[in-house]
Amino acid sequence: MEKICGLHCTKISNIGVTFGKDIILKDVSIHVHCGELTVIIGRNGAGKTTAMKLILGLLASDGGEISVNGMKVHYGNTPTNRFVGYLPDVPEFYSCMTPFEYLRFCGEISGMSSQ
Repeated sequence: MEKICGLHCTKISNIGVTFGKDIILKDVSIHVHCGELTVIIGRNGAGKTTAMKLILGLLASDGGEISVNGMKVHYGNTPTNRFVGYLPDVPEFYSCMTPFEYLRFCGEISGMSSQ
């Protein structure tokens, strides 16, 4: 997938995830076109958070491929996160960090300078 019009694109192709015997996502494909804003909604347990963790490289899939802005997403390697905005309904904060330390941490793991 390539960068079109200077905007970012995301492509999810045939993603699958299982936890034990439970099938969480099966053969999911989504293409977010350049300039689009996409919202994932659904009932509890539908796989929304799992899908976002895959897009962010925080969870490994059982198959398929995800690319963001033309770069393949790999589990544990998240340089593509600088192109993805994610607002969970219940954000998690680390109690050992001040708000400033937490924001700096989030920026640094997304590839931003700490300055």
